[in-house]
Amino acid sequence: MMVAETSIVKKNHQIPRIINQKIAQKLIEKISMTDIAHQLSISTSTVIRKLNDFHFKHDFSCLPEIMSWDEYAFTKGKMSFIAQDFNNLNIITVLEGRTQAIIRNHFLRYDRVVRCRVKIITMDMFSPYYDLAKQLRFQISRLRLKQSPRLFHSRMLKSF
Repeated sequence: MMVAETSIVKKNHQIPRIINQKIAQKLIEKISMTDIAHQLSISTSTVIRKLNDFHFKHDFSCLPEIMSWDEYAFTKGKMSFIAQDFNNLNIITVLEGRTQAIIRNHFLRYDRVVRCRVKIITMDMFSPYYDLAKQLRFQISRLRLKQSPRLFHSRMLKSF
């Protein structure tokens, strides 16, 4: 069987090279994967596959003094964990699950000295996070608990 070859599309692929480059360019910008897929008339799965081509190196030598922990819906019904620097909003890590084991294993890759530099962790009232922070032996001087917007909104309605 004969396969046509062209410089526009990689051999045995269907997505043109220019589209792959555009996906990579848009992934660097703050655009959602569904918006990228819609703008380029491709599937979200194609965008995700291109994102998985990237290899990210974690810097396990430092953590910020003030860190935020939260979770968000990643894919259908699955929640993911995100940690970021509270002051400059730089993302420290995004983990594909929010279980204690996944989060614990990630933060145990940091030396204890590095973990001890964290003074404040801002998190929601998801109790496993609090237990996990203590278990990881973060030397936390303060713990800021944030309420979910829904809880705050329902309390505001009750007060009127």
